[in-house]
Amino acid sequence: MENKVHLLIIDDEDIILKSCQRILRKREDLTIDTATNGREGLEKAKAKKYDIVITDLKMPVMDGMEVLKTLRKEQPDVTVIIFTGFATVDTTREALKLGAFDYIPKPFTPDELSNVVDNAIKARQNKAESAMLDLLAIVSHELKSPVSVVHTTAETLYKGYFGNLSPDQQKIIETILRNCQYLEDIIRNYLDLSKMELDSLESFTQQIDLYEEVIKPIVEMPENTNNIKNMKLELNIQVKPKIMGDANLLKIVVTNLINNAIKYGQANTTINIELTQQNNEYVFSVYNEGVGIPEEDMEKLFKKFSRLKQKGTEGIKGSGLGLYICKSIIEKHKGKIWVESEYGKWVKFSFSLPLS
Repeated sequence: MENKVHLLIIDDEDIILKSCQRILRKREDLTIDTATNGREGLEKAKAKKYDIVITDLKMPVMDGMEVLKTLRKEQPDVTVIIFTGFATVDTTREALKLGAFDYIPKPFTPDELSNVVDNAIKARQNKAESAMLDLLAIVSHELKSPVSVVHTTAETLYKGYFGNLSPDQQKIIETILRNCQYLEDIIRNYLDLSKMELDSLESFTQQIDLYEEVIKPIVEMPENTNNIKNMKLELNIQVKPKIMGDANLLKIVVTNLINNAIKYGQANTTINIELTQQNNEYVFSVYNEGVGIPEEDMEKLFKKFSRLKQKGTEGIKGSGLGLYICKSIIEKHKGKIWVESEYGKWVKFSFSLPLS
């Protein structure tokens, strides 16, 4: 299995080492090595790169506190967890102050050990994801303008502003446009995801006009009203609600849903956009005719990096992040998002937000 987490357990009690191995050995995401004292543990840590080190505090030759200090200095990326049979407030506080991720008091249950290891793995994954998103956001920002220039130039040629194109030339320009759209989707999604991760989404204190500040500006964008598939956007706005929320984040959702309708919809048809009130919720929906979505694939749509491969979408690329981002934003607004579809005919994406 790829991307395994390498774990080193250091303890002078053989029964502890064997217990840990017995509890954790069923996990396919771990490799486990052991050492019987701090010095042996550090020698192994220098010879092999470990992701997580669990060390006892009180050991002969070299104690766990010295192991912790050395690892923090020489291998700061290693996550250190401590065992202790004398978990006083002072020793725990000192170890955590020195950079220990967590501690496990002896005796421990299998669940206690597993939970701390799980938390350490998740923390490492989140840290790695955050660093990757920062890098991708920087790269995406730098690519945004040149890709947009290529897209605009290709679209100008495609529409015949500099003369009619031959069928072969049209196919070449269509390929350029499809790949530009793919790159723009990736760039936008990574920038959106980076913004979403950095922003505080726990509460919203600003009242916004959902139609005037969110829906209307996106619908009226030239790339939507004058899209290359000649699809008409038809609005049915029954309410113009004011809600507590973040207009910029909700624009990300509306942009994704409308872009998907254009990308996967049937050319020369109508995209129906509705905003209604149903009981104690406002409901926004985007409907388009097109290939639709099989029922068994609907749940997968909102997972990170989920991409469906189905008939009618050949050549259409995406990052697999757009709907995951939408779901995260809507749920932070205490709302829900869902999809309805008749495979091969139509699809309708909707989200609801509670009345303020």
